[in-house]
Amino acid sequence: MTTHGISQSSRVRQGLLYALGAVLIWSGFILVSRAGALASLTMVDMLAVRFGTAFLLLAPLAWRMRRVLLNGRVLLLGLVGGLAYGAFVYAGFERAPATHAALLLPGLMPVMIAVMAFFFTAERKPLLVWLGIATSSLGIGALLFDTLFQSSDYWLGDLCFVLACVCWAVYTVLLRAWNIPAWNATVGVVMVAGGLYLPVYWLLLSPGLGEHSWALILGQGFYQGVLATIVQMVFYVRAVQLLGATRMGALMALVPAIAAGLAVPLFGETLTPVLLLSIGLVMLGALLGNLPRRWMPARVPRTCRSSA
Repeated sequence: MTTHGISQSSRVRQGLLYALGAVLIWSGFILVSRAGALASLTMVDMLAVRFGTAFLLLAPLAWRMRRVLLNGRVLLLGLVGGLAYGAFVYAGFERAPATHAALLLPGLMPVMIAVMAFFFTAERKPLLVWLGIATSSLGIGALLFDTLFQSSDYWLGDLCFVLACVCWAVYTVLLRAWNIPAWNATVGVVMVAGGLYLPVYWLLLSPGLGEHSWALILGQGFYQGVLATIVQMVFYVRAVQLLGATRMGALMALVPAIAAGLAVPLFGETLTPVLLLSIGLVMLGALLGNLPRRWMPARVPRTCRSSA
């Protein structure tokens, strides 16, 4: 085996490990957030735990990066991708089961991002990518239809997840349009969200963290503020660098199956036929939208594709 072959094989193995880490952390985020909601941690408390932990950890680095972070674009990214996204996603966990979050969050985000990128940046995609988006949309639509017309229990939580995906799509499109590095955006979002929200939380929102055990607060803080906010970003970016966006996008299709599958024994949730169908369609759509370019028909233009 050549040196190049060994190097390439090593890159693939490392990339798969980083990708697996990102997938597991994202799946765990859904489960840990739902567990926090079931333990009576409210949306305002979860936001404080998430951004408070990350704020304390990244504050020294943010001070060193202050010249590149002090601008209106970072402020807007923090408001949309930090506060608005966090508020909607945690409100959703209060009102809908983890199986719904496992489908809507990783399934709807790529759809929203692709649509907004098409309308606001004129980003073109191959026909097969749009076929994948349509397939995922069909699965998501089936769940929303079933929730809205067959049961009135979870529609508000599902709506919160949808709005969270809209916020993340706007954040992603702005991030690309302004060409802000991922690490700068992450630190900036944490500083803006934490700096604006934490004073309001302590002064006006009647903090309820004192009613819960330190074990619960520290556990949520470590997962929400360290793993989900910082480590996952590092793993995701590194996996994309080693494997490419196409492979990473396909591997992220594992999140609905892992999170929904674990939610059943952990929280006693039910995998209904409609939910199973929706998960299957979303995973199929993600795979179709991330097929290697060489598998596409020759007549389909190989335009630049992106992965959520």
